Amino acid sequence: MSILLVQSCSKSKNRPGEPVNALELYSGYFFKIIKKAIRDDELQDEIDICVLSAEHGLIDTTDEISYYDRRMNPDRAAEIRDDITTELRGKVAENDYDHVIFNLGSAYRSAIGDLSDLPASVQFIEGDGIGYKGHTLKQIIRGNYSSLEMEVRNATAQAN
Repeated sequence: MSILLVQSCSKSKNRPGEPVNALELYSGYFFKIIKKAIRDDELQDEIDICVLSAEHGLIDTTDEISYYDRRMNPDRAAEIRDDITTELRGKVAENDYDHVIFNLGSAYRSAIGDLSDLPASVQFIEGDGIGYKGHTLKQIIRGNYSSLEMEVRNATAQAN
C-alpha cells in the first residue's frame, strides 16, 4: 500500500539565513510529529509526504525554500487551486499511490479541486481540535492503518 500524505504548511517556521529543505523550515505541531517519527525511524516506508504551502504551492519535503510569511486565504486558494489539483493528479499517476491523505485546515482545503475521479482513495484527517488530528497523524505515519480506516473520511463529500 502506497500513501501520499499532503500536509499543510505551518505558521511556525524556523528562520534560517539561507534556503533549507521544507521539512527543516516548518516547525509547527504536525511537523514535530512527522520529524519525531523520522528521528525514531518509525515513518513508514510506503508513505511519501509533500507540503501544501501558501507561498510555494505543492512542494516536496526535500525542496529547498527560504523563510516566508504568507497565509492561505480564499483568494490565494482560488489562485493556486487548478495548479495544485493538476500537480496532485500527476504525483498520483507517476507514483501509483493507493491513498492520498490530506491533513489540512479549511483554508487549505479550498485550494484542492475535485479529485473524485482520482485512481486512489482520497481522505482527510478529521477531528475536533489539533490534538485529535495530531494523534491520528501520528498513528498513520507510524503504520497504524486502522486509524486510516477509522479516523479519516472520504474526500468526495469534502472536495468541493
